[in-house]
Amino acid sequence: MPAHGSLQNLMYAQSTPAVPQVGDGATIIWWTDREPATVIRVSPSGKTIWIQDDTATRTDKNGMSESQSYTFDRDPEGFVQAARLRKDGKWHTAGGNVVLIGHRGKYHDYSF
Repeated sequence: MPAHGSLQNLMYAQSTPAVPQVGDGATIIWWTDREPATVIRVSPSGKTIWIQDDTATRTDKNGMSESQSYTFDRDPEGFVQAARLRKDGKWHTAGGNVVLIGHRGKYHDYSF
């Protein structure tokens, strides 16, 4: 059973990971939510990266809806965490969240 509560998050988690570079956008995939981040460091082996949470500002006026749009800004004070490349070819945080490299995304599921 996948650890994702939405079809879209499952599809993102199954996508082919990009080779990360410092400055790349990233998306941390939660159960049904997604949070934006930026790659701030890559280990010499290329098997560990550090990502820092970004700030997402909602730009639509749709309220508690599925249709959401955001702008993203770097947050130099944002939480930093490591993600490691696992044998499944995906980037995972220590908490087990999949990290999508090369795309910043935000989604808040209001049904939870």
